[in-house]
Amino acid sequence: MRRRLLRWLLRRDPGLAASRRAVRIAVAASVAFLACRYGLGEPTVAVYAVFGVLGFGVFSDVSGTPAQRTRTIAVCCLAGLGLVALGSLLAVSTWAATVGVLVAGVVVGLLALGGPRAAGVAVGLHLLYILPSFPPFAPDQLPLRLTGLVIGTALLALADRYLLPPASPRPFARRAAIGAATLADHLDAPAHGGGPVGDLARASARAAGRLRLSVVPMSERPTGPGAVDRGLTHLAAALRALHNRVAALAELAPTATDGGSEPDPRALLAAVAGSLRQVAAALDGHRPPPDLEGLDAARAAFTLRRLHAVEHLGPGEGTVLRAEAAVAVSQIAEEARIVVLATHAVLRPRTPAPATPGEDLDGPSWYAGASPVRLWWRRLRCHLSLRSVYLQNALRLGVGLALARLVAGELDVAHGFWVLLATLTLLRTSAAATRAALPPALLGTTIGGVLAVGLVLVVGPHPVAVAALLPVVVVVAVASGRLAGVITSQACFTLVVAVLFTQLAPPTVLLGPERVLDVLLGAVVGLLVGAAIWPAGGHGEIRRAAALGLEDAAALVDDTTAWLAGAATRRLVAERLAATSVGLARYEATYTQFRSEHGPADSHPHDLDWMAVLGVLHRVNRGARSALADPPGPAEAAPWPGLAARLRADVEIVTDRYHRWATTLGRDEDPRPVRPPPPNLVRAGLRAVADLPDRAAHPVVAMRLVDAWGWLGWLADDLVVLERIAPAAAGASVTARGAP
Repeated sequence: MRRRLLRWLLRRDPGLAASRRAVRIAVAASVAFLACRYGLGEPTVAVYAVFGVLGFGVFSDVSGTPAQRTRTIAVCCLAGLGLVALGSLLAVSTWAATVGVLVAGVVVGLLALGGPRAAGVAVGLHLLYILPSFPPFAPDQLPLRLTGLVIGTALLALADRYLLPPASPRPFARRAAIGAATLADHLDAPAHGGGPVGDLARASARAAGRLRLSVVPMSERPTGPGAVDRGLTHLAAALRALHNRVAALAELAPTATDGGSEPDPRALLAAVAGSLRQVAAALDGHRPPPDLEGLDAARAAFTLRRLHAVEHLGPGEGTVLRAEAAVAVSQIAEEARIVVLATHAVLRPRTPAPATPGEDLDGPSWYAGASPVRLWWRRLRCHLSLRSVYLQNALRLGVGLALARLVAGELDVAHGFWVLLATLTLLRTSAAATRAALPPALLGTTIGGVLAVGLVLVVGPHPVAVAALLPVVVVVAVASGRLAGVITSQACFTLVVAVLFTQLAPPTVLLGPERVLDVLLGAVVGLLVGAAIWPAGGHGEIRRAAALGLEDAAALVDDTTAWLAGAATRRLVAERLAATSVGLARYEATYTQFRSEHGPADSHPHDLDWMAVLGVLHRVNRGARSALADPPGPAEAAPWPGLAARLRADVEIVTDRYHRWATTLGRDEDPRPVRPPPPNLVRAGLRAVADLPDRAAHPVVAMRLVDAWGWLGWLADDLVVLERIAPAAAGASVTARGAP
C-alpha cells in the first residue's frame, strides 16, 4: 500500500517538487502565525506574517537560483512594506481606497514587463496592498503590520534556502553554450573530416530547437528588460538564425566549404566555428567572452575576395551559384558577430560591448552597459499603447480590483478582502478564460465552505486542536493544486481561511458561507470586467499585431534594399529599424499571451502558426540590421538604370505580398489566396548582375545588388513558408527556388 501510494505520488508530482514546496510553506506559515499569535500575543502581526508567507509562497512564483530567489523575496518584502503602508493610509474611505487600488493595480500589473521573475510575484504584491485597504482604518497598527510582513518573508526566505530547497533550473546560458558548440562542430565537419555530417546537422538542429522560447519553461525564459536577459534572447535568436544559414549554405552549394568555389569561404567559416567554440566556453564559465578581431578580420578578407570575384568572374550560371553561396556565408558571419556581442552582454552586462568603427551607437548590442533605468524606460515606452497586451492586462486588472473594492465597501461586506482576492485570482486575460476558471473555483469554495462549517462545529471550541491543524491543512492545500486539481485546491484553501480566522476571533458557523459569498461576489465582478474590457485577450490582438508587423516589415524591406542599391540613406534604414523593433516587441508580447490562453485545439479556423509569423518578422529585422553592419556600404547609386528598375520591381513584388498578408490578417480573412513571389525572381536578378559588362568598374555597388537580391530570396522563402502553413490549404504545395 505504501509503495503504491509513493508511485502514485511520483507520477503526479515528479521529483516531489510540489510536495517539498508544500512542506516549506506549511512550516514557514505555521511558525509565523503561531509564534506571533500565541508567542507574541499579537493577532495583527500574525495575520501579516502568514500572508507574507502565503503571498510569495503560494500566490507567487519565485524562481531562479537560490541567490536569485532570496533576492526576489527581499525585494518583494521592501516593495510590500510600501504597499502595506499606502493601503493602510488610503483605507480612510471607500473612495480613497478604490482609487488607490486602481492605481496600484495598474502599476503592479505592469511588472509583467520585467519578465517572468517580476511577473511571478505580481499577485503577491497585489495581495499585500488589498489586505490593509479595508476598515477598520487603523494607521496606529501600521508598525505591527510591517513587523508581521518582515517576519513572514524572512521565514519564507529561510525555508526556501534551507528546508527541502527546490532544485536550481538549468541556466538558459547552458542551452546556448550547447547550441554554439554543436553548431561549431557542424561547421568544422567538412574541413576536418568530423563525424557524419548528417548526424552533426541533426544534433545542431536539436540544439537550436531547444533555444526556442516556446519550449523553455515560462519561469526560465529570458524575457526581462535587463542586459543579461536581452543578451540571452538575442544570443538564442542569432544561434537559431545561424543554424538556418548553415543549413541553407549546404543546400545551395555543397562544395562551398571545400575550396572549390570563388571566393573561398573556408577561412571565414573556420573563424566563425572558432568564435562559436569560444562563446560556448565563455558561457560555461571557462574563459572570458571572445573578442571580434579575428572574426572581423576574416569577414573583411572574405568581403575583399567577394569584390575580387565581382571584378574578375565572368557571366554565367556558375557566377550566380557563387553569388548565392557568398551571400549565405556573409549572413553566417554577421549572425556569428551578433552571437559574440550578445555573449559579451550576458557575461559583462555593465560593460559596453565591443564595436567596430562607424557602428551605430544604437546598434544591435546597445543595451550592454546601459543603466537599468534606461532599459526599463525603453521597455515601458514601447508598451505605453492601448495595443499592448501588457497595458491592456494591467488596466483590466486595475479596473476589476477597483470595482470589487467599491462594491465591497458600499455593501459593507464582512470580509471584503476575500472579494478582491477572488477577483485577483480569477480574472484572466480573456473573457473565455475567466468563464472557464469560475465553475471549478466556485465549486471548490462551496465544498470548502461546507467543510469549514463542520470544522467550526467540531474543533472550534478547542484552540489547541485548531492550531495543530494549521500545518496539516496548509500542506494539503498547497500540494493539492498539483496532485488533485483546482477544485480540491480551492476547497482546501477555504479550510485554511477557516483555521486562521477561528484563531483570530470567536468561531462562527457563518464563516464558511461568508467565504462562499465573498468569492461569488468577486467572481461576478471579474466576469463583468473580463467581458467588458478587451474580452478577446491575446487572440483579439494577435492578428492586428501580426498585420502591423508585416506592414512595418514591408516598409523596412523597401528602405533596406534601396540603401543596398545606393538610393537611400543609412539613417533612413536605422530609423525604420527602430520603429519596426517597437512593433516586433508588441507582437512578441501578444504571441506570448495568446499561447498562454490557447492550446492547439482552441485555434480559430483561419489561424496561422503565429510563431512562424514571428520568425518572419525577426528575419526581416535581423536581415536589415545585418545589411547595415556589413561594410563597405554603397557610396553611389547603381549606375545601371535598367538593373535598378528591375530591383525596384522585384522589391515591389515582395513587399506587395507582405502588404497583402497584412491586409488579409487585419480583416480576419482566409490567407490561402495570398501567393508567394515567382520562383525565378531571385535567380533572374542575380543572373542580370552577373551579365553586367562593366560591373568590374563598380564592384561595391554590384556586390550590394547581389546582397539585395539574396536578401529578397530569403524573404521570398519566408512567404513560401507562410503560404504552406496557411490553414486548410488545398491543392498542390507551391514550390519555389529561394535564395539564402
